[in-house]
Amino acid sequence: MAFIGNIVAAQSAKAIAAYNQAVFNQQWKFEDAKTKAKAKVYDEVTRPKLIDDQIFAYSQFFVDALNTGAEFRPGETTWLVALKNKQRMATDLAMADYNKEVERIDGVNAALLIKAKGEAERYKGLLTAQTEYTKAGASLLTMGYKSYHAGRLIL
Repeated sequence: MAFIGNIVAAQSAKAIAAYNQAVFNQQWKFEDAKTKAKAKVYDEVTRPKLIDDQIFAYSQFFVDALNTGAEFRPGETTWLVALKNKQRMATDLAMADYNKEVERIDGVNAALLIKAKGEAERYKGLLTAQTEYTKAGASLLTMGYKSYHAGRLIL
């Protein structure tokens, strides 16, 4: 009668696998939503604030430069310093955009790894169930073989 235990074990393995996959899927959805929220905050809050801060800093520099009495003409020192400031601001913005994209990709990859763990749990449960069904079938065949040769039912 061991086959009954094997069938129960197979059903349990499938139920545990489904539960584990559901847990990993919830975690995957959370990580995915968190990644999307971070990207949205950057796009709608952080990046515009960085641009506003840069505009303010450049305006302040420009006013300070004009207050010195120096001329602001192409090729002159004040103009070259202003050009260098604009270049640094563009570089800072590009680096912030790049870092946001790297963080987004890392978040998506982390979420996909969690989802893959859930799928692995489901497959592990299915394989365990298949093994238990095979054991149950072998147990029934052995019982049938022994019963046939004994001429009576052997449990």
